[in-house]
Amino acid sequence: MKKTAVITVTGDGQGIQEALAMTERVGCEAGLGKKNVLHLRLLAEELFGMLRGIAGGVEASYWLETEGKNFEIKMQSTVRMTIEMREQFLAASKSGKNEAARGFMGKIRVMIGSFLLSAKEALPYAMINSAAMPMGGYAGESSAAWSLALYRAEVQKHVGEGGEAEEAWDELEKSIVANIADDVKVGVRGNNVELTVCKSF
Repeated sequence: MKKTAVITVTGDGQGIQEALAMTERVGCEAGLGKKNVLHLRLLAEELFGMLRGIAGGVEASYWLETEGKNFEIKMQSTVRMTIEMREQFLAASKSGKNEAARGFMGKIRVMIGSFLLSAKEALPYAMINSAAMPMGGYAGESSAAWSLALYRAEVQKHVGEGGEAEEAWDELEKSIVANIADDVKVGVRGNNVELTVCKSF
């Protein structure tokens, strides 16, 4: 796969316009039509939205890897858990109801936060999640991984049983990312978070 230049983006918006312009350019160079270039840009925008939601002034590296019309949009960040962030995440996981966890991307944000809290503390919450629908994640001693494709398949298996599965499926249906992306992968190792959005046109 071909890797683009790496752009530093921040939670308060620095570097984002440049990163979006690069994303569109890469799409055009790969021969994508207008609509598909827009889809690529939307996926990048959703990724930046997630960055803002995880932590205020966090900094991340952003780049794309491409092969023909296969794209991987990547963002990597080292998140230092502050006491304030820790308290927010713990409060969210205790109540199970949390504004930050609204919608599908919100759930991923909260899941990343819970992974960062330390796998041991976070495991029960990562498993039950805010809608009591397992996110299908795996959490080890200091690393965790999650995939949209696996989660989607898991939710689909339980649709028709009512309750949480219906709600989770409804969220997937409404999510821009879940509708456009082929897969979203989340990897957390220690303080390092890597997000990958995969899309083939």
